[in-house]
Amino acid sequence: MRFHLIDRIDEICFGKYITAVKCITLADEVFNEHFPGHPIFPGSLIQEGLAQLAGSFFEIMMDRLNLPVKYSVLAIVSRLKFRKAAGPGDKLLYRADIKTMREDFGVADVLAQLDGVVIADGELTFSFIEINDHKLLASRQELYRICMKNTRIVEDESPA
Repeated sequence: MRFHLIDRIDEICFGKYITAVKCITLADEVFNEHFPGHPIFPGSLIQEGLAQLAGSFFEIMMDRLNLPVKYSVLAIVSRLKFRKAAGPGDKLLYRADIKTMREDFGVADVLAQLDGVVIADGELTFSFIEINDHKLLASRQELYRICMKNTRIVEDESPA
């Protein structure tokens, strides 16, 4: 089974940040075991959703900068804290802010919010590796196309 833990990418400010939504439903398979009678969306899946968002942002940035697109692989999880549980019916808002982006790695600050309250935050570091599988690259690009159908592009207004 493959988990897609981002339902929609809402906003991108290239070089700065990206935001997304994850809608948690009782139909999510994880609730069969986690936990019967008291469904809680696992923190590990919130972490994975944040990693998918930040890793995707690095790949989208590579494409936008006309660089060879490499695969973002989560390498280090730093200071990630879970502050509150989420469950069925909740809509999580994810955000990733780029701290560093180099040729072979990137670092992002990430956070998840529920009803305006931060429920998880931390820092994720990614290694960038070559993608030699054209089918994998095409499937990732198709996923981005679907998730970014109505994405709002925000122009960076900070001074140069």
